[in-house]
Formats: sequence, structure tokens, C-alpha cells
Amino acid sequence: MILNKILKICAALAVPGLGLFAACSSDDNVASSFSETNTGKPVEQLGLLAELDTSLVDKRIFGDNPCSVSDTVVDSVYTDSVYQGPMLVKKKDPEVRDSSVIKGDRIMCRPHNDIYLYMDTRAQVVDSEGKPVAFAKVYEGVCKYDDPKCQYTTDKDGYFYMDSVNFLTYWENDFAEDVKYAYVEDYRRLQLRAISADSSLGANIYSSFVDASVVKINGKLVAELKKIVVEPVYSSKVYIDSLYVASDENASERDRENAESLNESIRKSIENGEGICLELKDGNELKFEYEKTSPSVFYPCHKVTEEDRKNGYMIMYGLPEGTYNILIGGTYYEFSPLEVKP
Repeated sequence: MILNKILKICAALAVPGLGLFAACSSDDNVASSFSETNTGKPVEQLGLLAELDTSLVDKRIFGDNPCSVSDTVVDSVYTDSVYQGPMLVKKKDPEVRDSSVIKGDRIMCRPHNDIYLYMDTRAQVVDSEGKPVAFAKVYEGVCKYDDPKCQYTTDKDGYFYMDSVNFLTYWENDFAEDVKYAYVEDYRRLQLRAISADSSLGANIYSSFVDASVVKINGKLVAELKKIVVEPVYSSKVYIDSLYVASDENASERDRENAESLNESIRKSIENGEGICLELKDGNELKFEYEKTSPSVFYPCHKVTEEDRKNGYMIMYGLPEGTYNILIGGTYYEFSPLEVKP
């Protein structure tokens, strides 16, 4: 029960609606077993993350008011972990409490004592035969190539490590008639893209902490996500000139002006380093990201370099076979799709 789990968050935190969280410990942890990594570090397997005593992890409470307007709006909480906090959508049936989308009822424009839990996290990248993939690059979320805070490199055992990740949030529920619904549990889901060192293998996945386990390494608790299995991926050449709208002397003056304006937007996006993104066309059939079982956009977006400009083209790599939409900055233009084949 969620209430029981919240009561284990025991840093003596005073939370309206729940009273004081007293310091506590738990004797009902699952049995552990030991193994050794190839590097010799002792690793203790502690079972499922969902069964962890949450008094053992870092937790924080945020009570800021998210609104700058005075109107009170009753909405429901959309909490897909692609976002760093709740996204408010139209109110639906408040009795639907097991939905993966509607987590509970909220009032916008008022502070909430939401509880965020954090743990160091690791995952292993393996090939289709289960062998570790060393020195692979792993990108988290909407990452850029020049941002070191969201990219990792696997060690010789195929593992990469992330520090202090928000893995679980308890959203305060404004309209709970029963105290057991006062907080709504939401395990975070990460977007992770892995590419092998030679760019021949890759994966672009969602990985949820609801499926994670817990290990203890050198006496420290670490959340372990499911293994990332990389499959063959390919590269494709994109000519930079092909991204611009071709001039048409027979077009109307208005159409020519629109084309010039669009080309200027494309040029600025490329020069500003916003990047050229690719979206798997087959993965765009569902409108909302939380409906998708795997990401459709491949991050990081490709940043056009000086070498690319000199060559007149760029190489988009680490892509599964398929048809891709090209996305550039904030331009709303349907570029010719990119076909990626072996």
C-alpha cells in the first residue's frame, strides 16, 4: 500500500495531511545474495526497488507554487517521467487511480508538498548475446552532444553510473477522501540512447524504475535498471542544401517570401547549433509521448560542424532501419523523409 511505503520515508519530515514522518527502519527487506563483478567490487543483490525501505534513500520535499496567475483550476496530474515534474491536463474520472497517466487530482496555482526520492543508478549495456558492450556512449533524455551532465560511458563490464537520480515521486493529492490516497506513487521513466564505440550497435529505449532492482556496491545502495540490449544500427548521409526550400520563379510573391522566411529560420537554427533531430516515422502514430513504449525522437540531435559545412553533408549515425522525419529547431515544415537501410 502506498501509505505504508510513505510512512517509511523517515527523515522526520512534517508533511500536511500526513503528520510527522518518524525515523524508522524495516526488517522486511528481501533476502540478499552476493556476486562479484569482473573488477572485484562486491555487489550485494537486494531484490526489487519497489520493495526497498525508502527510509534508506535521499528524499526532498518541494512546496513551491507552480503558477503565476490567481485563477484556481482543478486538473489531473500527468506524470510521465519524460518530464521533470507534473504536467497538468484536463480533469478525468477521479476514481481512475491505477491509470499510468492520471495519477491523482490536483489544484493548480497552489503549493504541493511533493516528495522526491533519489538514488545513484546504474545499468548494463549488452549485445543480443548478452555480452557486455564496453566503452559505449549512453545519452539520457533530451541530451546535447556538448553537455557532459547527461552522457555516460560504459566500463569494461558494460555498466554506466548516474549520480543521485530522482527515481520515485509521491505527488500530493488535493482531493483524497481517504488518507491512503493522500499521496500518489509515480516511478520515473528515463529515455536512454546507447551507441557502441564503433557506432555499429545501438538502442533508444524507455527504462522505468518500476522494473528496477537494488544492489549494494561498497556498502552503498544503487538502483539497477534493466539491461539495455543494443542491436545493429546504421548511418545515413544528409546533404545540407537539401534541407532548404528550393526557389521557384513561377511561385507567387507571397510563396517566395514564405520560402525565404523559412530558409532563414532553418539557417539560424543550424548556425545556432540547435541541431537536426530525427524522429522515427513509424513511432509517431501515437500523439502523446506517454502512450509510446519506446521513444520516437533520437537524441542528441546532430549539430552541424564546420567540417560538415565544408563537405556539404553530415552523417547521421546510430539509427535502426526505418523512415525518419527531419526536425529542425522550431520550424514547422515537412522535410523529405530520411530512409535508413543496411
